[in-house]
Amino acid sequence: MTMAILLTCCGCKSDRSLAEKAAYNYSFAMANYQLEEASKYATVETQNTVIVRAGQLLQNLDSSYIKSDTPATIEITEVNFTSDTTAVATYHKTTPIKNFSGELELRKRDGQWYAHVTPPVVPDSVKKKQQERHAKYDTIRQFNPVIK
Repeated sequence: MTMAILLTCCGCKSDRSLAEKAAYNYSFAMANYQLEEASKYATVETQNTVIVRAGQLLQNLDSSYIKSDTPATIEITEVNFTSDTTAVATYHKTTPIKNFSGELELRKRDGQWYAHVTPPVVPDSVKKKQQERHAKYDTIRQFNPVIK
């Protein structure tokens, strides 16, 4: 009986350690604009949405901003398990120009822990306004090819 309890506790500690490591590695890489490294610690869904979109945004970001915002440090302050395969890590990010605290969802897949980040859901009312704005600018571009 004691051996079973001991093994269970060791498994919990190991899972906690692995989940915390995944949260740290993903957060650190993202905070330091290392998308390829971050993708190693992300679920496939996160790789295909958040990391792809971040890569697109980085193409338009001024490199002087990245230099001023790095290096970033990450501290994982807490990991709470919501099930055997899901957890939420609380973290604090510090960069030369800002501080931020947040939560990161984690998922266990094939025995490994990964960050699982989903893009925010945009309400239909906001989508409609965005579509109207894009239509307006498409019309302007049609008559003024200088505007890009």
